[in-house]
Amino acid sequence: MIEGFYSPRAARSKYWDPYSQTLPREKLDERHLRQIQKLITFAYENAVFYRELYDKAGIKPEDIRSWDDFYRRVPFTDKPDFMNEQTNRPPFAVEALPREHAHVSLMTSGTTGVPMRMVYTRYDEVAAGDLYPTIWWDAGIRPGDSFYFCFAFGPWAGLWAAFWGCKRFGGIICSGSGFSTEERIKQIMSFRPSVVLGTPTYLLHMADVAQKMGVDLRQSGVKLLSGGGEPGFNIPVTRQVLMEKWGAKIGDIYGLGETVTAACECGANSGGVHLHEWNFHGYAADQDTGMPVPEGQIGEHIITCYRRLGQVFIKYRTHDLVQMQYHFDHGCGWTWAFLPGSVLGRTDYMIVIRGMNIFPTAIENLLGQVAGASHHYEIHITRVGGMDRVAVKVEAKEDVPAEFRAAVAKAATDVYRSNISLGIDVEVLAPGSLPRYELKSKRIFDHRPPEVRRKLER
Repeated sequence: MIEGFYSPRAARSKYWDPYSQTLPREKLDERHLRQIQKLITFAYENAVFYRELYDKAGIKPEDIRSWDDFYRRVPFTDKPDFMNEQTNRPPFAVEALPREHAHVSLMTSGTTGVPMRMVYTRYDEVAAGDLYPTIWWDAGIRPGDSFYFCFAFGPWAGLWAAFWGCKRFGGIICSGSGFSTEERIKQIMSFRPSVVLGTPTYLLHMADVAQKMGVDLRQSGVKLLSGGGEPGFNIPVTRQVLMEKWGAKIGDIYGLGETVTAACECGANSGGVHLHEWNFHGYAADQDTGMPVPEGQIGEHIITCYRRLGQVFIKYRTHDLVQMQYHFDHGCGWTWAFLPGSVLGRTDYMIVIRGMNIFPTAIENLLGQVAGASHHYEIHITRVGGMDRVAVKVEAKEDVPAEFRAAVAKAATDVYRSNISLGIDVEVLAPGSLPRYELKSKRIFDHRPPEVRRKLER
């Protein structure tokens, strides 16, 4: 069957795109610079926003002749710039092609503020569909395998990109849109899909519901859990629970509405993801200087996307914190840059409490060390008497009697104090007390005054 869809040589390959996935680093970097130069020219000639931006900075496209020119002379762009453009030149921010090229209108999945409206040309859609299959192919999934989507298909860019990828790949699409969690579980047990797509939080919720229904998802035949939207797939404790409850491998995807798919996991179980370098250029920048940080150090992820021509994103600040490695060997053969742990945090997710930098991923991972604590939690930040405080609300596991919840709370408090040297108040709740989310979960609630509060969503 597969030979009829792909050539025999392609069918035998261990890579979805053998040429780009194994291209030597120096060749990748040469291509990146050429693509960036072409894109800057395209943007200057076709997008009013970039023409005004570069004129104000005193640069022309032909001035960008080297990496040093790019890093030092080209201005950064950020979401507020695009939101201002969306308001001033509606309906889409920073359009670079005439409206007749527009094919699909979607939006980002941020849950606060006004979403950014995304416009995709036919080319953008086809190009986006070539991204997700990279991870599926590496995991041994092939045309004819079926994909179950645990989403209500709204206007969120990442979900549609996975749908386009499934069509490009040759998979059978099974939609769970409009069904309850219980109904989706029954369908998965009946359809026996090879891949289930969802956020880590929702897939954990499905496993809990299945257990209450007396259903063992390990008998569903699912080979791979794939998706993203949250960092959970590469948080060790969350990843382990998912694999145990579903009996499946994990395929993490780091997605950005601005690039569609930014990075994906190889099959080496390496604890991170690879940048999709045929799609865009990314580097880790010092937040103060904007210059690249040394390899292996943590910096803010800055992207320039080549395959979004309806809207153009050049030197765009994602506010994601990553540790980028260009020289590594964990056995997969990919040469694309590697991000250990995927996204480690966000510049606007980092909580600064009494001079200490705390990331929500650390709070989640440490909960995994607490017997009786489940993976359903919330972080609440308050200011009392001029001092910031952090409290964690976490559900107890189903088998924990109510009289033991105080002991679980004390154990969690001790774990936090011994690992991050900070007193965190912990409240252990009854199972099912906290809300469940299909898309990105809302974990952080900042109750401090607006002038000291950071945005918690992009």
